[in-house]
Amino acid sequence: MTPEVAALIERIMSFEPKIQAEWDGLPGHARRHYLHRMVIDEIQATNEIEQVRSTRKEISEAIKVVRSEQPLATKRFAEMVRLYLDIGNDQAESPQTLDDIRAAYDAVTRGEIRDEDAPDGLRFRQGPVSITSGIKVVHTGVFPESAIDDALTLMLSQGRDDSIPRLIRAVVAHFIFEYTHPFYDGNGRTGRYLLALDLRQVLAPYASLALSATVADNKDRYYRAFSDAENPLNRGDLTPYLVDMLEIIAEAQHRLLLDLSERRRKIETLATRIQVLLEDEQFPLNVGLDRESAPPVVGDDIGEVLFTLGQAHHFDANRAVKLNTLADAVGRSSQFVRPRLRRLDDAGIIETVTRKPLRFRLTARGVSLLELDGE
Repeated sequence: MTPEVAALIERIMSFEPKIQAEWDGLPGHARRHYLHRMVIDEIQATNEIEQVRSTRKEISEAIKVVRSEQPLATKRFAEMVRLYLDIGNDQAESPQTLDDIRAAYDAVTRGEIRDEDAPDGLRFRQGPVSITSGIKVVHTGVFPESAIDDALTLMLSQGRDDSIPRLIRAVVAHFIFEYTHPFYDGNGRTGRYLLALDLRQVLAPYASLALSATVADNKDRYYRAFSDAENPLNRGDLTPYLVDMLEIIAEAQHRLLLDLSERRRKIETLATRIQVLLEDEQFPLNVGLDRESAPPVVGDDIGEVLFTLGQAHHFDANRAVKLNTLADAVGRSSQFVRPRLRRLDDAGIIETVTRKPLRFRLTARGVSLLELDGE
């Protein structure tokens, strides 16, 4: 526990109340959209690190499947999305048994592991496995399976040791898992998911989802931390590895804080712009609606619709909002809101994205009206 390690832990924890304040300052719809975007970024980044092909659209579609409670087997990455959404919603727990680790692996890698790379032991792999740089072997996983069981049992045990700071436990557990390499394929994705789970015990749930994108940007340093720790001259000292990982976590926290702060600023600017439109003596003409047409236009109703769609423009990958969500924002029935949305559609402010379910988003004219251009 060097002064450098202590200072890094203090730095990471100092971000927590600031991140929490920015998060609490976002409206509910913005939080949900932002959480979805974080899950997309996290899964996309962890896949890229392992050179697994995936697109943001695929992951976004998987989120829709999970949210609609459709069978997860019908969509690629749906199970992985469910796991990360559970972290963001503070509903996931770290593994407590070896069977829990295997269950996490199965969920994270579902549909992505070739038959010849599937685990062939009781829980993990029976045979040896090596990682190569393309030129030489850089790491050999623990072998046989009984040794894998012992290593992961140690990982679980130290994870419950309250005499060790939680952040250190999480980072050391990540090293033990990756060093053990219990599977033929999928260790990296599973290990980073388990790290996010462990970090959730000490960081805000959504904060633990900010890691993989930062790891991807520091991939060389991330892998070098492992190789330096395994160097025989290092004699098993994990302190340098710990420092590298804590610095990466601190960077992830700093990025998250800056991003949340910027997005909160955008929401406040959006709210101010809508207020200006509603208080203008030309309303509703200034938003492209005449005063005589039915149904009648109420400023607060139109304001809530535009505010919700503006949040989606900033936060949601598809920038679209369901009819029922807009009705909830207005506090009226969907039957009440639908004809008013039709008037906004006729005015060119919004457009229909899908019909089943009915979803809307701002048009280019709507974006310009709310002064979101270039955002």
